[in-house]
Amino acid sequence: MKKNSEEKILNLLLSGRHSKAKKYAGHHVLVIKDQILPLRDGKEAIEDIERLEKKYGQTPTIIFVPRQDISYIFILC
Repeated sequence: MKKNSEEKILNLLLSGRHSKAKKYAGHHVLVIKDQILPLRDGKEAIEDIERLEKKYGQTPTIIFVPRQDISYIFILC
């Protein structure tokens, strides 16, 4: 289960109230503990995830930070 600080960061990013929400709006990021890192492409992304798993002993959460000026509709299948 996630720590309270990580849940708080995730909620703030998704709501647009985190100080880095504007910077990462419209992009995927990795969140682990109190760290927020942009998700890179391809092999670099896998290397980042493996490095963070080794450093923190848990898998980082990957989320999309929505832009606040656009409405998103998610369809779950």
